[in-house]
Order: sequence, then C-alpha cells, then structure tokens
Amino acid sequence: MLTVFTENYIKLLSNKKINKICSKAYGFELLVNIYNFTKNDNEYGIEETFEMIKHNRAQRPAFLAFVNDLESEKVLERVPSKIKKSRTLLRLSQDVVDEIDTLNNSINRDN
Repeated sequence: MLTVFTENYIKLLSNKKINKICSKAYGFELLVNIYNFTKNDNEYGIEETFEMIKHNRAQRPAFLAFVNDLESEKVLERVPSKIKKSRTLLRLSQDVVDEIDTLNNSINRDN
C-alpha cells in the first residue's frame, strides 16, 4: 500500500517539468527550495541556492549546467534581484507553481 506522500510524489512526477527537475538526486530538495523562494519572493541567488542543498549535492559546474538545462526546458527562469543588482534569482515557471499549488490544495481539501 502506498503512503499518501508517495502517491502525491508520483502525481507530481507525472508532470514533465517536475519530473525533469526531480531527475537528479538533489532535484526534489531543489524543487522544494525554489518553490518556496518563488512563493515567498525570497532573495536567494543561484549561489545561495546551491549552498542550501544538503543532500546529494552535485559539483558546482554540474549544478550550473543542470540549471541551464532547466531554464532551456522552461522549468525555471532566472530573474534579477530587486535588492542587489549582481544577484540572479531562480524562480519556477508559473505552470510548475500552479501544478504544485493544485496538488497542495487537493491535499488540504482531503484532510
């Protein structure tokens, strides 16, 4: 029997863009972090985002290459910081945010 978490994780992975970001060992952690940054309008740059990954973190060049891939696939986007001109922020694309929000809302309705 699958747990609720597993069922919901599988639902998330059915989305092509979410599946792409979760394809790396650190992908789910990255997804959660960038989702929170996007929703809360946090000012964490790419370097801070990299440093926040605690589990199965890739080497910096591999991480940056993955970010480039995610950007080209329209999974996330780079946006300039409103506070510091030299900082670039990572944000999930709106359709990925909407997909996660829809799942979160359905979980909240079921509980």
